[in-house]
Amino acid sequence: MYKPAPPRPKKTNIVRSRTGCQNCRERRTKCDEQKPVCGTCARLGKICQSTQPNFKFRSMNKPLTTPEMSQECMPSRQRLEREQSLKQSHCNVLSVGSMDLIKSLQHSERDIFYSTIWEDYCLPAMHPMFQVLSGHVNDHPILRDATLALSSCNFSRLHPEKKDSAASHMGFFSPNLVHQTRSQLYYSSAIRRFTALSEADCRANTTVVLTVLTVFAYIESSMGNFRGFYCHDQGMSSLLLSLNTSSKDQTLKGLLEAWIQIRIVIWWARAHFCSLEVQQHLPSVLLPGVFEEGLISLPGRRANVLSIMCESHRLNFRALMGFWYYQQNEHLWEEGEEFQTTSLLLAGQAERLDRWLAQLHPSDLPIEDEALQDIYKTDLWRAPIYFQSHEAALNFAYYVVGRIMQCTGLLEGLRTRDPSYVAQACHKQEKWAWLLLRIVKGANMQSSLMMNNYTIGFSGLLLTALLRCQSQSLGIEIQGWLQSLVDMKPTEEGAFPLYQTLGVVKAINRQKMMHRDVFGVTLPVDDEGGTPKFTAYNSQPISTLLLHGMCRTSGDLFTECVLADI
Repeated sequence: MYKPAPPRPKKTNIVRSRTGCQNCRERRTKCDEQKPVCGTCARLGKICQSTQPNFKFRSMNKPLTTPEMSQECMPSRQRLEREQSLKQSHCNVLSVGSMDLIKSLQHSERDIFYSTIWEDYCLPAMHPMFQVLSGHVNDHPILRDATLALSSCNFSRLHPEKKDSAASHMGFFSPNLVHQTRSQLYYSSAIRRFTALSEADCRANTTVVLTVLTVFAYIESSMGNFRGFYCHDQGMSSLLLSLNTSSKDQTLKGLLEAWIQIRIVIWWARAHFCSLEVQQHLPSVLLPGVFEEGLISLPGRRANVLSIMCESHRLNFRALMGFWYYQQNEHLWEEGEEFQTTSLLLAGQAERLDRWLAQLHPSDLPIEDEALQDIYKTDLWRAPIYFQSHEAALNFAYYVVGRIMQCTGLLEGLRTRDPSYVAQACHKQEKWAWLLLRIVKGANMQSSLMMNNYTIGFSGLLLTALLRCQSQSLGIEIQGWLQSLVDMKPTEEGAFPLYQTLGVVKAINRQKMMHRDVFGVTLPVDDEGGTPKFTAYNSQPISTLLLHGMCRTSGDLFTECVLADI
């Protein structure tokens, strides 16, 4: 005889009450049910209104077969029809299943699940200030909805679904639609609460409002929604101008560091895969002067080095791509920026980078490993470089790319059309590019996928470095690393679609095999960054690219339109 089944363990020790007051129910907190006023309402000075269960009865015809019945009980034809029906309903979840998902938001188990995702997946990749602020999430429904929207968005993008059929430029994987839909529902709830705030509410809850706006910016950045981000960015700027805040406020400073970093991420995404015209008129990404010298924490140093790297990138690319831009627009040549001025500006960025390097703590520098030197010996340039933390490795990678962008020898080589001078300049830049690749090889790939969600990742850095080099072996090494990352999880790293980046690198390497160096990649027609990435991992359906480069033998500049191998 079988023994009686053991009692089913309780999922939680929380005892839920149906007789608590209305205020505690709305706050989702435990009511002590004291009469005539509960402890929470007495503390907050609110009117305590008791609630009573409200039961309603209705008649309905229950089908003989419910969705919960085992499929083995169905005939094969009926089971096939059910599978097709479920498949269709999954494709139309936004329109058909939205009511069920709205109801699911009422279940605290959903909130607990995404709260766990928030703690395990989101917070480690975000500014440490959010770990401090997370203790107040449950005190503010608007902040709770915003964080749950970001966590469910993060989870949907880390767990892709394979598409039944897809165009090549959109990829064969998409974010998990169920979790993505829940993210949009949480987001809509947070937006409704935010629009209901008055000016007095914003002034009374400045920290909460700034935190919510920053989380909104993280969501829009993850989705590649440039218009949505600019809307929140403008709101953040307007709010800061209207407040009498001090840069010594550590909470405010932390939020500003996070906000500046996500602004730079958006700028970086826009700077790549745009038209030649847009690339010539990209805005500056300098830090506010009040923060530049005071960013001494690890997140602050990241915001600083990101600003230096991107401003150096902007100056270098603008001057370099000017050779092809003014070749097509000769009537604008007199209005072009002087290369001498560019060199002076880049020298100023180099001084900023020197000060940044001098402020680094020894724990943020590469680890000296004598064992690796013995292993690689003559091939030391291939040895991986390790750091004490992933954050330190990424920050130093930004430093290296900044140094690459501050090299001006290539500008002089292209001006004189001297292939030997260009080769010499590229060789100097390749030393930094190999150093970058060694840092990337020393980083854990899984950590790169997890920790680079809200900052510029290694894949975008490697693509930028490749556009300053002639070395074919370096191009193959970069392509191999990207392929390894794609094989692990074919989604994105640092907001860059991996398979799309890999396709561009392959196109560049094919040109190198023909002794043609590519120094810039643009789109024939600008799409303003594409559309939000709701059902894909790329916002731009890139089918063709313009490659701008120089022939090594003749020194002639070329612009070639190629099909994207994506």
